[in-house]
Amino acid sequence: MRALAGKTALITGANAGIGKEVARQLALRPEFERIYLACRNKDRATAARAELEATTGRSIFEIIVMDVADLASVRAGGAAIEGSLDALVMNAGVIGPQSMGLTADGVTTVFATNVLGHVVLLEGLLAEDRLREVAVFAGSEAVRGVPKLRMKGPSWASHSTDEFTTVINGSYFAGKKADFNLAFGQAKYIGALWMAYLGRQHPHRRFVTVSPGNTTGTRAASDLPLPMRIGAKYVMPALGLSHTLDVGAKRLVDGVTDPTLSSGVFYASAANTLKGPMVNQADFLPDLANPAYQDHANEAIHRFITV
Repeated sequence: MRALAGKTALITGANAGIGKEVARQLALRPEFERIYLACRNKDRATAARAELEATTGRSIFEIIVMDVADLASVRAGGAAIEGSLDALVMNAGVIGPQSMGLTADGVTTVFATNVLGHVVLLEGLLAEDRLREVAVFAGSEAVRGVPKLRMKGPSWASHSTDEFTTVINGSYFAGKKADFNLAFGQAKYIGALWMAYLGRQHPHRRFVTVSPGNTTGTRAASDLPLPMRIGAKYVMPALGLSHTLDVGAKRLVDGVTDPTLSSGVFYASAANTLKGPMVNQADFLPDLANPAYQDHANEAIHRFITV
């Protein structure tokens, strides 16, 4: 394959919703000359590629088959990437009752999909010096809780490595009813701390956590119980509490392209909002900027990664 003068990006969960829209928006920027669509299902990825080529007029999309909940699949997908990436967008995620089961690696599916697979992917690239510029992790306002959606925010007793470990392996909910919404927020919280940890370790690259906000037109609500699904798909948009797919995706694109978004910072909507201008979440959740807590998150995550 010919050498590329332009930039290369990889997006996980790129066959639908926010991931596909991020791919479309990046492809409209002439500096990008190759975009990898990392997806679990090859047929869906092929269909997404055809649609993206039609809507952008560019044939720059390549498919990487990757299930981020399966670390062997992540490693195989990473090996299939040719050369280096300028940008990695870690968009794949899951929420819902089915996400509380454990994977073969002993972690909840919600944590494996949202965080652990991305850790293996990104750190593999870093170990091989194959990430040139920026990594963007899709965060969520669930990190602080979403009262309007009846989602409690994480409440930590110690922010210790052991406490974070109980979240990762699901034992946090031992003896009590599992709250998949809370588990999702906990996973995104730990993921944001890990990104901030990487930002400290690699000062010459950017590691940015960005929430797409409350976005319509995604599959995120598809696996939720019916009342929550109706609320997310119909009630929230009708009340003006969400924004459109292109707006949510642009937040992640800005994470890639806007150098004023600082490394190690988690950007999301302002307090008590689900859309609108993004702000540094540490402004009202100062624990996110605590280096010790970032270290503990990194240590807990790596208890579940074996070479």
